[in-house]
Amino acid sequence: MLQHTKNWLEHNAFLLAFLLTGLVAYLSLGSTPNISLGLHIKSSDKYMHAFAYFSLTTVWLFAFRNHKQLPKIKLFIIIALALYGALMEFLQQAITKFRTADLYDEIANITGIILAVLLFDKLLRAYNSI
Repeated sequence: MLQHTKNWLEHNAFLLAFLLTGLVAYLSLGSTPNISLGLHIKSSDKYMHAFAYFSLTTVWLFAFRNHKQLPKIKLFIIIALALYGALMEFLQQAITKFRTADLYDEIANITGIILAVLLFDKLLRAYNSI
């Protein structure tokens, strides 16, 4: 069962990356309910931003994991997702009446991106050991 799931993930990595990218856009721009995790952590939405962009970066890195120019791809992914996060913040301000742009959200996004890049090789080694 685990090997079947692993094969499915490997064959659908780009599809998952695109779907997660769309989900982040939906959650960033849509009228979603206020989600409370019950943690009562100050600025917990910043942790959610960091987690979302950590996940997004990890999925994109996984999709390109076998590319022979992975170091260049990593740099491209960092820049592209940082710009994507900035675009989402801009669009929140420009096209929604219920969201506002927040520089600290973008900082949280970039933090998630950087953490994913720094941890990706360890995560990939753990994945490959399955």
